[in-house]
Amino acid sequence: MNITKYFKDRTFLSALTFWIIATVGYFQFVSLGHAVSPISVDGLTSLLTIYIPVLVLTVFLLLYLTRKRQPVQWGVLYAVNKATAKKEAWLSVGYLLLTQLILGLGFNMGLHFPGTGIYSTGSHSQTDVWIWATTYTIIYTVIPMLWLRNRGFSLRKLFSSFQWIRDLWIIIAYWALDFFGPILAGATDFFGGITASQYARGVPLGILVNALGAGLPVVVMMHMIFIPRVAVLVENKLTVILLGGLFYSVFSLFDQGVDYSTLAIGLTSFTYVVMTQTLVGMGKATFTVVTGNPFIHFITLHIISARVPFDTRMYIEIFKLK
Repeated sequence: MNITKYFKDRTFLSALTFWIIATVGYFQFVSLGHAVSPISVDGLTSLLTIYIPVLVLTVFLLLYLTRKRQPVQWGVLYAVNKATAKKEAWLSVGYLLLTQLILGLGFNMGLHFPGTGIYSTGSHSQTDVWIWATTYTIIYTVIPMLWLRNRGFSLRKLFSSFQWIRDLWIIIAYWALDFFGPILAGATDFFGGITASQYARGVPLGILVNALGAGLPVVVMMHMIFIPRVAVLVENKLTVILLGGLFYSVFSLFDQGVDYSTLAIGLTSFTYVVMTQTLVGMGKATFTVVTGNPFIHFITLHIISARVPFDTRMYIEIFKLK
């Protein structure tokens, strides 16, 4: 990889500068004694033990292992018109930011259930889950898919291009890493106190709900709309990946544990989300950039991997699966 080309890439440098400012800002706000929201506690440890390793393994290692692959035909597979790609990419950013602010500030909804709140037994109902899943499905899957269809996008053509056999090693290796990693690190309570019957019903139910509320919205908005349009405009893969990571951080502004009730705590929430979720988003973006398949990250770094150990117990309790 030619590192010097990135120092000449204004887009890459601008995006990287934004991330650095947010990261430095987080640590500066914490050092000044700003209140810390639940999501942004102990940011240094999280950055060094979780998010930097995610960046190294899912971005740099995967880019190296797939360095000889042919470029994805973004314009053909995703019906991207280069003449309008920049405008459409900015439109997707504006649409996402506006809707996130409305849903997050107005209704406490975020990309992952239960939004900005912290789940505890009995705190949320089945109705809350379905309202969230339905809202996100309509706003981030149905409406954007209709928009794509009007621009000549074909799911059939996209599906016919997938090379599942070629990418099977990526799917297996990274799914195992993201699924078992949180469990081995003790970050979830996936095992213990749950019967086989509860697992058998709770796991597929959680996957279904999370797919509707989180998985498919990210697939469509980020991987089918934003990334392909950036990719036809930007030659450097790492620049596309970094911009994809920043896009995902917007999707994560109202994740569980953020708090914007005051300026001080809001600043630590915002800067923490940008600092950490940009790196997670870069990992997600890399799977699509190197394979052209927007569903691989859904398996390896989202709904069918880490969200299963993180969310299964919650959904078993909410849906009262005996």
